[in-house]
Amino acid sequence: MELLTNSQGEAFNVVTTITNPTQLDRDWLTSYSPHRIVQGCDRITDVVATVFPYRLAERVADRSSLYTAYLTRHARGMKWRRNRSRWGTYFERLVSFGQLQKNQLETVINKLNTWPRNTTGLVFHLSSPETDNPRTRGGPCWHFAEILWHRRDVIDMVVVYRNHDYFNKTLGNFIALGQLLHFIARQSNKAAGCLVCHSIHAYSEQSLRALSVLAHLNVSRNAKHAY
Repeated sequence: MELLTNSQGEAFNVVTTITNPTQLDRDWLTSYSPHRIVQGCDRITDVVATVFPYRLAERVADRSSLYTAYLTRHARGMKWRRNRSRWGTYFERLVSFGQLQKNQLETVINKLNTWPRNTTGLVFHLSSPETDNPRTRGGPCWHFAEILWHRRDVIDMVVVYRNHDYFNKTLGNFIALGQLLHFIARQSNKAAGCLVCHSIHAYSEQSLRALSVLAHLNVSRNAKHAY
């Protein structure tokens, strides 16, 4: 956020590394929610749920139940969420993508459980020329992810976003991706490592003042925690 405020709200090729991405304080979901700063902006819980429904994952018995429950609820909800019906959600694309409805998440978990150690080749595609036409707004911004499998069974996740709104979306995305990495690690008996995010176009949909307020709120709360 400091980088963006110093760059008049826009920067390119921003690479962020989070060394402990699976950490989650539930208080963050209310304290740092953009809708608290600007009325009508995103609720951070909605952003998280679009990428990984961690609350649902905590309630179901196994992965198969998670996939079935999510797709059933999502299909039901799409009847009235017309604004999202054009391309769905990221988690939907992870577990049922394209004409063949491929479950990319299950494939990656299965390979982590059966392959010998491999550092590359475990990827998720969140967009496709067969399903997505070029558009300036409204299309999926998260395009790609790769799992890097290191020695001692540590896995990192590298993600690429074409557009990344650092006011409305980024913290929610980071939290969700960390929980997704935690889920993959747990389901494959691996240890979660780093989250690396390449934001090709990083920007703030809101004013620099709003961005500054959210940034200073973050700094203020972390200072209180430190002392």
